[in-house]
Amino acid sequence: MASITLAEVRQLLRGDRPHLADKDFSGLDMTGFDFSGMTLHRINFSDTSLKKAKFNKAYLIESNFDGADLSHADISEANVQRATFVRANLNHANLNRSNLSGANLSRSILSESSMTFANLTQCDLSSSNLESASFFGADLTGANLTAARTTGAKFQRAKLAGIKGLKI
Repeated sequence: MASITLAEVRQLLRGDRPHLADKDFSGLDMTGFDFSGMTLHRINFSDTSLKKAKFNKAYLIESNFDGADLSHADISEANVQRATFVRANLNHANLNRSNLSGANLSRSILSESSMTFANLTQCDLSSSNLESASFFGADLTGANLTAARTTGAKFQRAKLAGIKGLKI
């Protein structure tokens, strides 16, 4: 359970482009929150509802989104290096041009998500649902897609060197 209330979160997020680190927002309902352009380093968003949340151009390095619901979220052009999204729901999420290098998205739902020109190098997508997702122009160098469901996924112009588990 979260060690912070929604009122406290709103107070922390006031001001122009706040910088937060090592906060626990787990288990909160933050549906529709706008974190665009913010620096949120090592934030715990595990099991949080972040449906339709906006993280456009945010810095989310090493943050934890395990079990979070990020369906229809806008995470475009964000820096999400080494973040974890294990068992997260990213259905219909916009991850275009985001840097997810080294991120763990294993066992996550990314169906119908868009990762156009995203950096997914060394990313763990094993056992994830990637059905009908778009990876157009994405860099998946060294990514792990072992046991991932890729029916209807689009990998045109994607960099696939050293990728594990992809059968196209």
